Amino acid sequence: MSKRAVAALALGCVGSVLSGCAGAPVDDRPVVRIAEAAQPLRAVPLGPFLPTAQELSTILATGPNGLLAPPVEGDADVLLRSVADAHVAPAECVSAAYRMQEIVYDTSPVRSVASSTWAGGGFEAPPVTGFFGVVQMADPVAAQEFFAKLTGQWQRCNGQTVAMRPAVSGAGEISRITGVSFDARVVSASVLHTSGGTGSPTGIRAVGLADDCIVEVELVDPRAPVDARQAVAVADVILDKIAAVS
Repeated sequence: MSKRAVAALALGCVGSVLSGCAGAPVDDRPVVRIAEAAQPLRAVPLGPFLPTAQELSTILATGPNGLLAPPVEGDADVLLRSVADAHVAPAECVSAAYRMQEIVYDTSPVRSVASSTWAGGGFEAPPVTGFFGVVQMADPVAAQEFFAKLTGQWQRCNGQTVAMRPAVSGAGEISRITGVSFDARVVSASVLHTSGGTGSPTGIRAVGLADDCIVEVELVDPRAPVDARQAVAVADVILDKIAAVS
């Protein structure tokens, strides 16, 4: 091949590269751009959902003298570990007898937790005391599944006596669960704890569901008669606050 032919061929190929030679395949497929994966929603601060001292004194008719502790907020580490599964029988009744225990939530996707305590009433009688908690799950489905499981446990535990053995030497505790009741979003019960032969005032418990949150309420009211509707009323206040922002 002559030098002139080689030069012509080279120029032709350069021109083909620059302008797109006829016969050269053109990739006209759309470019796929992979978007950054969506980040999970931030956990919503739960403290504002808890009842205020004014709300509690109004619902429970305790008067203005009340002390509400600041909320404790965090992840699943905020859940209580005062009861061990191996030390309670029947184990499925822990959720009814004891409040916000880690072993009750340990198989659920807990995102965040907040709790607070309160005492109210006059100085001439033992105070009315309360414990309130909100547990946020990963999503509403997880919360619904947890609540469905819990309500089944409470129904089976109605009338049951729960025995707790101490991990070390000492007096155990017997708890009697009665009066289990359900409505659309709250389950409630009365629990009488006895330790060393001495009974405590009957506690009233309520657990409710709103969106992706589980709400727990426990009240001890030495005034007679014991009425679980008090705990339900407090739970409703918390549930309504959650529903308002859902």
